[in-house]
Amino acid sequence: MPDLKGEHMDINKFLLLNDIAVTKNLTMTAERMGYSQSGVSHAIRKIEEETGIIFFTRTNHGVELTKIGNDLLPYIQMISKYYNVFNESIDSINGLHTGSLSIGTYPSIAAQWLPPMLQEYKNKYPNITISVKEGRMIDVEKWIMDGSIDFGFLSWNPDHPFKFITMSRDPLYIITSKDFVLPQAYHGIFPASIFEDYPFIYSESGMDRDDISLFLQKQKSKITKNFTCRDDYTIIKMVERNLGIALLADLVINCHNGNINKFPTYPSAFRTLGIGLLSERNLSLAAKTFIKIAKKIVQEITPDNIL
Repeated sequence: MPDLKGEHMDINKFLLLNDIAVTKNLTMTAERMGYSQSGVSHAIRKIEEETGIIFFTRTNHGVELTKIGNDLLPYIQMISKYYNVFNESIDSINGLHTGSLSIGTYPSIAAQWLPPMLQEYKNKYPNITISVKEGRMIDVEKWIMDGSIDFGFLSWNPDHPFKFITMSRDPLYIITSKDFVLPQAYHGIFPASIFEDYPFIYSESGMDRDDISLFLQKQKSKITKNFTCRDDYTIIKMVERNLGIALLADLVINCHNGNINKFPTYPSAFRTLGIGLLSERNLSLAAKTFIKIAKKIVQEITPDNIL
């Protein structure tokens, strides 16, 4: 007749034994597993009563496995491991069949990058609900920090207090009307040193304003603000009318079919675009899978600007 003493060994008891074998400390295991120390001690006594086996002996520093406990440890570890793998697999399956995803971004990225990303993602995982929040860099930064989005597309900033995954460079260009003639001496490149020679249309609160401001501050450009404007599309239309020049990111320019010229700057100007997030470890599988697709799409869209 088989010995039935161990018939009550549920999975939680294996997990408990495995953790104590690692910590060799009942108090530490209690804290890690959310039990009281007395609860852990009681559980160990119950396990030893049920199995008829003494797993641990007490020492001055905590507990140690007995010889038979050490002999059984590989099986305890195996059960614990496959239980965790099983749970992770269930979470993975559920994570890509149900759930939600919240993404923060600039409008220029939303217009140029997100549509193909969303299309591929939704084709593969149609039951994931996705919300997209658009704003300026300071908005996306705030949303990342307060956890209101899973991750955000934005420009790199050395002061970012979160993890940044670099993806691509987005050049900044001076845009002018078609009637504008750049002196031949500059060979088609617009030096920052002559920005002040032309009336400048400045993005007062446009969605990509932060990147423009950072470049102008770095170059110490003394621009003459002919106009300030809140909308990048309006800026392009004003430039078309020869009301001034402006500095905009390539993604922004490509969002609009403006009748304009664009010139690279000297020194060359660009913003480094990527994904900001608090922690990769805490990302859901749905978020991790989207980021993987995003990297692939960006490589296809901007092969010459990949970092």
